[in-house]
Formats: sequence, C-alpha cells, structure tokens
Amino acid sequence: MTFKCKNMDHCSMYNYLTSSVTILELYPFVEEYCRHPEKYKECARYKILIEGDAPPENVLPNGKMLKKR
Repeated sequence: MTFKCKNMDHCSMYNYLTSSVTILELYPFVEEYCRHPEKYKECARYKILIEGDAPPENVLPNGKMLKKR
C-alpha cells in the first residue's frame, strides 16, 4: 500500500498541486512530502497543523511561499 499523509484529503495545497495547470512544476512536492512515509513529517504545512494552527493557503511543503499570480 502506498503511503498517504493523513492531511492530504483536506490540504488545500495538495488539492492545488494535483489539480492545477502548474502540476508539472509543483507535483514533485506531492511525491517528496505528501506520499513519503517519513518525509511528510518535514512538511511545513503538516508542522503548522500539528501545532494546532491553520497553514497559510500559499505555503508550500518546503516552507516557501507560493507567489500569487
């Protein structure tokens, strides 16, 4: 069974990364963080969520902010 972060279904960034026209540019984040059985814990969004806060809509898994277009 393939690993899947428990927050993927409700993560607005995951939804953006997998349904956007920028998929080729940003999809590697999904494999590197969202579907990795260990590295998902390093996701900036995940860290914010486990602290009890909501991550900003434009924060990427690596902690950088996605520029609004």
